[in-house]
Amino acid sequence: MAVTKWSVSVEETLASRVESRVGDRGLSGFVARAVEHELERDLLDEYLVELDAAFGSVPDGMVEDYDEQWPS
Repeated sequence: MAVTKWSVSVEETLASRVESRVGDRGLSGFVARAVEHELERDLLDEYLVELDAAFGSVPDGMVEDYDEQWPS
């Protein structure tokens, strides 16, 4: 599989938190999964906007009602 090497800058405390969790060797995989996750969230956001445009937004209070019926 071909890869592209990037250079990115992150705030020091965030970098420390990530490094303490994954160590140096797992950093690339961790970042790749994080980027993939964010791309999936962006696509989901776009889909929800499309659904709202097609069917209207969720009525006020409906989410709260369902949360009460099925608490997590």
